[in-house]
Amino acid sequence: MIIAKAELFPATFKLKHPYTIAYDSFATAPNLIVRIETKSGLVGWGNAAPDPQVTGETIAMTNAVLAEEIIPAIIGRDARALAEIYEIGRQKALPAPAARAAIDMAVYDLFGQHVKLPLHQLFGFARPQILTSMTLGIAAPEESVRHAREFVQAGFRSLKIKAGLDWREDVERVKAIRQMVGNEISLRVDANQGYTVQQARAFLRGVQDCRIEFVEQPTPAKDLQALKSVGESSPIPIMADEAALTAEDVFNLAANGMAAMVNLKLMKTGGITSTMQATAVAATGKLPVMLGCNDESRISIAAAVHLACALTGVQYADLDGAFDIVDDVATGGFELRAGYLIPTEKPGLGVEVKI
Repeated sequence: MIIAKAELFPATFKLKHPYTIAYDSFATAPNLIVRIETKSGLVGWGNAAPDPQVTGETIAMTNAVLAEEIIPAIIGRDARALAEIYEIGRQKALPAPAARAAIDMAVYDLFGQHVKLPLHQLFGFARPQILTSMTLGIAAPEESVRHAREFVQAGFRSLKIKAGLDWREDVERVKAIRQMVGNEISLRVDANQGYTVQQARAFLRGVQDCRIEFVEQPTPAKDLQALKSVGESSPIPIMADEAALTAEDVFNLAANGMAAMVNLKLMKTGGITSTMQATAVAATGKLPVMLGCNDESRISIAAAVHLACALTGVQYADLDGAFDIVDDVATGGFELRAGYLIPTEKPGLGVEVKI
C-alpha cells in the first residue's frame, strides 16, 4: 500500500441550473480531482471543491497546496497510515481545508479497497440510507414554486430554500412553496449570513406557521452573539453553518449555547477524519449534525454519503451537490431512491472515474 504517485485534474463543471444565494451567484463549480496510486496499482480518488467566501480558499490555493506541499510529502508513505497522512495534511494545509479533504478521502478510498469494505461499513454503519434535501436558489416566488414542484415530482421529500437578500420576499417565497408542496414535504431555509438580528427575527415570525424544520446561519458567521440572540427568541431551530468550520468551532457553539444544530461539510472541516472529530464534539454537546456540501463531483459527495450513513451523530443530510453538475467525471458511490441516498456496497468510495 505504498503511495507511488498522485495526480491532479482541474475540472470546472457547468451547472444545469445557475442560482443565487445571499452572498453570491453561481453558474459553474470549480473542482479539483485527486488520483492516488499505490505501487501495487490500487487507485484512490479524492475531490476538492473550495468555497472562497467561507474558508478563504480558492481553487488556485487548493492546487498549489496539493502540488507543492501535501503530495510531495506523502509519496512513498504507506496509505494504511491514515493518522500519519492526516497529520501531514493538517500541518501543511491548515488554511486550505478542501485540499486536506481531497487527500483524506482518497486515502480512505484506498484503505476501504484494501480491506474490501465500503466506507460506511468501515466507519460504523448507523443506517442504510439517509434523506437529502434539494436546494432552491433565491428567485421570484413563481420560479421557486416551479422548481419545487419539479423536485417533488422527481421524488424528493425535503427542500432547502435559500434566503437572505430580502426577508419580506423570502417570507413570500417560503409561504408560496409550502402552499404548493403541502405538509408532507419537509422545508428548510438557509440564509447564508444575509440577515441582521432584526431582519432574522422578522423573517422567523413571518414563517413560523410554515412548518420549517430549521434555519441555517441567518446572521454573519463572525458575530456569534447575533446567532445566539436570534436562536434564543426563535420559534424555529437555528443551525450554524459558516460559523462551524472546525471541531473547535463546534465546541465553542455547543459550550456557549450559540446554536441548536450544526452543518458540517468535508470541504469546511478538512475531510473525513476531521468531520468525524467535529461530529463527536457535536454529539458531546448535544448538537444534532447535518452533513452538507458545496457544488461537488460525485467523488466527494459519495464520501459524505458514506459518512452520513455511518455516524449516529449525523441526523440530517443536504448532499445534493452533484445532481446539478453537467458532465461529472464520476459515477457510482451511491444511489438516489425517492429522495434517499444509499451508499454503494463496493469497497472504498465505490466510485468509477473517467478522466
